[in-house]
Amino acid sequence: MEDKRGLLAQIFIALMIFSALVGAWSVAFMISWPWDKTDHWKPEFRLVAVCANKEVCGFAYKELADAKAKGLYTTLTPAESAGDIEEVQNWLKWKNEKGIFEVKASSWHFQTTIRYTVENELPVLLEYQDVDVPKAFYYGIAAGLFSLLGLYLRKMRG
Repeated sequence: MEDKRGLLAQIFIALMIFSALVGAWSVAFMISWPWDKTDHWKPEFRLVAVCANKEVCGFAYKELADAKAKGLYTTLTPAESAGDIEEVQNWLKWKNEKGIFEVKASSWHFQTTIRYTVENELPVLLEYQDVDVPKAFYYGIAAGLFSLLGLYLRKMRG
Protein backbone atom coordinates (compact mmCIF):
# COMPACT_ATOMS: atom_id res chain seq x y z
CA MET A 1 0.00 0.00 0.00
CA GLU A 2 1.52 3.27 -1.13
CA ASP A 3 1.35 6.45 0.97
CA LYS A 4 -0.37 9.14 -1.16
CA ARG A 5 0.42 12.04 1.22
CA GLY A 6 2.66 14.88 0.15
CA LEU A 7 6.24 15.24 1.33
CA LEU A 8 5.45 17.98 3.86
CA ALA A 9 2.61 15.93 5.36
CA GLN A 10 4.93 12.94 5.76
CA ILE A 11 7.62 15.10 7.40
CA PHE A 12 5.04 16.65 9.74
CA ILE A 13 3.74 13.22 10.81
CA ALA A 14 7.31 11.99 11.38
CA LEU A 15 8.07 15.05 13.54
CA MET A 16 4.91 14.55 15.60
CA ILE A 17 5.74 10.89 16.17
CA PHE A 18 9.32 11.86 17.07
CA SER A 19 8.07 14.49 19.56
CA ALA A 20 5.76 11.97 21.24
CA LEU A 21 8.56 9.40 21.43
CA VAL A 22 11.01 11.93 22.94
CA GLY A 23 8.43 12.91 25.56
CA ALA A 24 7.63 9.32 26.47
CA TRP A 25 11.29 8.27 26.63
CA SER A 26 12.29 11.35 28.67
CA VAL A 27 9.60 10.66 31.26
CA ALA A 28 10.61 7.00 31.34
CA PHE A 29 14.24 7.95 32.00
CA MET A 30 13.25 10.39 34.77
CA ILE A 31 11.06 7.78 36.47
CA SER A 32 13.70 5.06 36.26
CA TRP A 33 16.63 7.26 37.37
CA PRO A 34 18.64 5.34 40.00
CA TRP A 35 18.34 5.96 43.75
CA ASP A 36 21.51 6.45 45.77
CA LYS A 37 21.35 4.80 49.18
CA THR A 38 23.62 6.72 51.51
CA ASP A 39 23.67 8.55 54.79
CA HIS A 40 25.88 11.35 53.44
CA TRP A 41 23.93 14.61 53.11
CA LYS A 42 24.63 17.02 50.28
CA PRO A 43 24.46 20.59 51.61
CA GLU A 44 21.95 21.77 48.99
CA PHE A 45 19.24 19.17 49.81
CA ARG A 46 16.01 20.94 50.77
CA LEU A 47 13.96 19.80 53.77
CA VAL A 48 10.55 20.89 54.98
CA ALA A 49 10.08 22.51 58.36
CA VAL A 50 7.47 24.42 60.31
CA CYS A 51 8.59 28.03 60.46
CA ALA A 52 8.21 30.27 63.49
CA ASN A 53 5.04 31.74 61.92
CA LYS A 54 3.47 28.19 61.90
CA GLU A 55 3.65 27.91 58.10
CA VAL A 56 5.56 25.21 56.26
CA CYS A 57 8.81 26.37 54.70
CA GLY A 58 11.96 24.86 53.27
CA PHE A 59 15.59 24.96 54.31
CA ALA A 60 18.74 23.59 52.74
CA TYR A 61 20.47 21.00 54.89
CA LYS A 62 23.50 23.27 55.33
CA GLU A 63 21.23 26.03 56.75
CA LEU A 64 19.43 23.87 59.35
CA ALA A 65 21.69 24.40 62.35
CA ASP A 66 21.94 28.15 61.79
CA ALA A 67 18.17 28.49 61.19
CA LYS A 68 17.39 26.52 64.36
CA ALA A 69 19.78 28.70 66.39
CA LYS A 70 18.10 31.85 65.04
CA GLY A 71 14.63 30.45 65.77
CA LEU A 72 13.53 30.48 62.12
CA TYR A 73 11.77 27.11 62.46
CA THR A 74 10.23 25.16 65.31
CA THR A 75 10.15 21.57 64.06
CA LEU A 76 11.07 19.41 61.08
CA THR A 77 7.75 17.56 61.22
CA PRO A 78 4.84 19.41 59.55
CA ALA A 79 1.32 18.67 60.77
CA GLU A 80 0.10 17.90 57.24
CA SER A 81 1.04 14.53 55.78
CA ALA A 82 1.55 16.02 52.31
CA GLY A 83 1.79 19.36 50.61
CA ASP A 84 3.86 21.68 48.50
CA ILE A 85 5.28 25.18 48.62
CA GLU A 86 6.69 27.50 46.00
CA GLU A 87 10.13 28.85 46.68
CA VAL A 88 12.28 31.17 44.63
CA GLN A 89 12.91 29.33 41.32
CA ASN A 90 11.97 26.05 42.99
CA TRP A 91 9.02 23.88 43.99
CA LEU A 92 9.21 21.86 47.20
CA LYS A 93 6.73 18.99 47.48
CA TRP A 94 6.61 16.56 50.39
CA LYS A 95 4.73 13.60 51.76
CA ASN A 96 5.07 11.72 55.02
CA GLU A 97 4.22 8.03 55.07
CA LYS A 98 4.82 6.06 58.27
CA GLY A 99 7.46 8.50 59.49
CA ILE A 100 9.44 8.53 56.25
CA PHE A 101 9.51 11.88 54.51
CA GLU A 102 9.84 12.06 50.75
CA VAL A 103 10.70 15.59 49.67
CA LYS A 104 11.00 16.57 46.02
CA ALA A 105 12.67 19.81 45.01
CA SER A 106 12.27 20.55 41.33
CA SER A 107 12.91 23.23 38.77
CA TRP A 108 13.28 23.31 35.00
CA HIS A 109 16.79 21.87 35.06
CA PHE A 110 16.82 19.47 38.01
CA GLN A 111 14.67 17.27 40.19
CA THR A 112 15.97 16.01 43.51
CA THR A 113 13.98 13.63 45.67
CA ILE A 114 15.18 12.65 49.13
CA ARG A 115 13.82 10.18 51.64
CA TYR A 116 14.62 10.70 55.29
CA THR A 117 13.32 10.24 58.80
CA VAL A 118 13.41 12.68 61.70
CA GLU A 119 14.91 11.39 64.95
CA ASN A 120 15.27 13.75 67.92
CA GLU A 121 14.64 16.72 65.60
CA LEU A 122 17.56 15.66 63.40
CA PRO A 123 17.06 14.41 59.82
CA VAL A 124 18.48 10.98 58.97
CA LEU A 125 19.02 10.46 55.24
CA LEU A 126 17.84 7.14 53.79
CA GLU A 127 18.29 7.65 50.04
CA TYR A 128 18.13 10.27 47.31
CA GLN A 129 17.48 10.56 43.60
CA ASP A 130 19.15 13.46 41.83
CA VAL A 131 17.72 13.61 38.28
CA ASP A 132 19.52 15.77 35.76
CA VAL A 133 16.52 16.75 33.61
CA PRO A 134 18.48 17.99 30.56
CA LYS A 135 20.50 14.75 30.53
CA ALA A 136 17.29 12.70 30.71
CA PHE A 137 15.90 14.81 27.85
CA TYR A 138 19.04 14.20 25.73
CA TYR A 139 18.74 10.47 26.40
CA GLY A 140 15.08 10.79 25.38
CA ILE A 141 16.06 12.45 22.10
CA ALA A 142 18.50 9.64 21.29
CA ALA A 143 16.01 6.93 22.25
CA GLY A 144 13.23 8.68 20.30
CA LEU A 145 15.45 8.90 17.23
CA PHE A 146 16.32 5.20 17.39
CA SER A 147 12.67 4.31 17.98
CA LEU A 148 11.55 6.40 15.00
CA LEU A 149 14.26 4.87 12.85
CA GLY A 150 13.09 1.40 13.92
CA LEU A 151 9.47 2.25 13.12
CA TYR A 152 10.33 3.49 9.64
CA LEU A 153 12.65 0.54 8.91
CA ARG A 154 9.85 -1.80 9.93
CA LYS A 155 7.40 0.12 7.73
CA MET A 156 9.76 -0.14 4.72
CA ARG A 157 10.33 -3.86 5.33
CA GLY A 158 6.68 -4.78 5.75
